[in-house]
Amino acid sequence: MLIKMFELNRLVFYVVLLLFAACNSSTFSGTLDEGTIEYDMIYLQDEKENPLISLLPTTMTLKIKNNNSIQKIEGWMGVFQMAGIARRDENYKAAYLKIMGEKYVFETTMDGPAFGFDEYKKMKLVPSDSVKIIAGYKCKAYDVFLDDSAAVAFTVFYTNEIKLDNPNCNNPYQQIDGVLLEYQMKFQKIPVHLIARKVIKEDISDDEFVVPDGYQKVSKEKIQEVINNLM
Repeated sequence: MLIKMFELNRLVFYVVLLLFAACNSSTFSGTLDEGTIEYDMIYLQDEKENPLISLLPTTMTLKIKNNNSIQKIEGWMGVFQMAGIARRDENYKAAYLKIMGEKYVFETTMDGPAFGFDEYKKMKLVPSDSVKIIAGYKCKAYDVFLDDSAAVAFTVFYTNEIKLDNPNCNNPYQQIDGVLLEYQMKFQKIPVHLIARKVIKEDISDDEFVVPDGYQKVSKEKIQEVINNLM
C-alpha cells in the first residue's frame, strides 16, 4: 500500500512539474506579428581550419513589429555588434557596425544592397515537398542549387505564420515570401547554418528599429573595409 501511494505521489509530482514547465515556457507557436526569434549559428568550418571561428557570434536575433525588423549579432563579449534594420513602410534600410570604439552606419532604401552576409552569385531555388517542425512552426521548404550544379546544396525552411512583408531583404533569399527558420549563408566567406531555437511573443520597443546615437554615416565599402581588417 505504501509503495502504491509512493508511486502515485511521484506520478502526480511529475505531472505538476511538466505543467509548470509548459506554463513557464517562453516559446511561442502561432501567428506572430510582434516578437523575437532566436537563432543558433553553426559554422561549417572546423576551428582548426579557421581559428577565428571560436571568436565569432553563435546567436542571432530577429525582432519584428509593425512590419519593421532588426536582425542582430554580437560577439567578442559585446565588443563586436552588427545589425540590419528594415522599416518597410518608410522605404528605409540600414546596417550598423560597432567594433570597440568605432561606430558606423550604412543607410539605403529597401531595394538597396544588403550587408553582412555574402550573396550567392549562382543560386537557384526549387520548391520542395519537405516539411519540418522548427521552434514549434510547421515549415515549408526550398531546395537550393549552387554554381549550376544538379545536386541539392542544402534545403531552407520557412513559415508564413510569422507576419513580415519582404522578410528576406537582408539575406540572399529575397524571392522566398516567408520568414526563414532554418537556412544557410556565408558570413564574411565563412559558411554558417542558422536554425531557430525559440520564438518569443513579446512587446518590442520602437527604439529597436532606430540606429543608436553616435554612429557615423559611411558607405557600405567602408564598413566592409573595417570588417576585412578584423578578419
